[in-house]
Amino acid sequence: MKISIVALLLCLNTGTVFAGAEIGAFVGNEDHRMPYASEIRDFETLTGRHVGSVLVYWAWDDGDFPAEALNDGVRFHDGYDTKTTINLTWEPWSRLGGADSTYSLENIIRGDYDGYIRKFAGDSRDWTDTIRMRFGHEMIQDNNASTLGWYPWQDRPSEYVQAFNHVRDIFKEEGASNVEFVWSPNNYPFDPSILAQYFPGKDNVEWLGIDAYNAGEDGSPGWPYWQNFDDLFIAMYQVFLSNPELFGDKKIMIGEFASVEGNDFDNGDKAQWILDAFWKLKSEYPDIDVAYWFNKLKEANWRIDSSPESLAAFQAVMQDEYFISHPVPEPASMLLFGAGLALAAGLRSKKPRA
Repeated sequence: MKISIVALLLCLNTGTVFAGAEIGAFVGNEDHRMPYASEIRDFETLTGRHVGSVLVYWAWDDGDFPAEALNDGVRFHDGYDTKTTINLTWEPWSRLGGADSTYSLENIIRGDYDGYIRKFAGDSRDWTDTIRMRFGHEMIQDNNASTLGWYPWQDRPSEYVQAFNHVRDIFKEEGASNVEFVWSPNNYPFDPSILAQYFPGKDNVEWLGIDAYNAGEDGSPGWPYWQNFDDLFIAMYQVFLSNPELFGDKKIMIGEFASVEGNDFDNGDKAQWILDAFWKLKSEYPDIDVAYWFNKLKEANWRIDSSPESLAAFQAVMQDEYFISHPVPEPASMLLFGAGLALAAGLRSKKPRA
């Protein structure tokens, strides 16, 4: 059943209100760098809301913890600390594909990269704000080690768990208590017996994540059909909630999600998909604490403005206060903030008395 934007807004603003879910996004910046402040502002201008958390990607080949770039791009906007949380997807590879052996799980376990990991942990600790550390995400392709996946750490459960916990242990040793580790598979397979093989243990994970996309249908054999929000997320979400003996009572995120526009093969409607997705998040997925929209033209046009209708739908759902943005200073606070800066500048310019 179709829901109009007006009807959706009426529904979203009535009835049971839960604690809320953060607005999260990957804003589409290129590989090897953090987002510029202008890219985040452009996304926020499109949506009409500030983001609560920004998803970033950092391959081990990209170097040390990018504190300066994160300060310039994510942490500070327009002269104030946005308190925007970083979800750092930390990928042990050189972005050379599934056969990339630059950083192998075996070498991580053996300690070959302990110096790099330890420095990254110390720099993360010194950041002081919360960092969600999504190490080696999408670790299961088809649970078959003989099938080459898109990441070199896929389908190797024993080595993956050892490497994950080795990295986690170093962060603990370095006192990086502000770093929350995220375990983020795809939405399939959702068999608990398979997931258990890849899970690092409930004492080593603060967040459970799910990645999934509605890729639509292009007429090619074997290509996925049009999938609604429940098709993508309900099975894994219920597995997380119904197996506390395995996963514990953890926070849950949608680590990546988006939809394509519909076409003649699938008769899909992206604007309606967006309306339905955020309605579901509020009304039927109350344990999702943050969801990250993947806003990039990549395998497909995942962007929220891939059509005027899709952008209008996204702008509509962003009006609901259930979806939480970062704090923005009140006008009076901004005046005081500006006066404080001016006073500080004046004090610094004064010479000490003789």
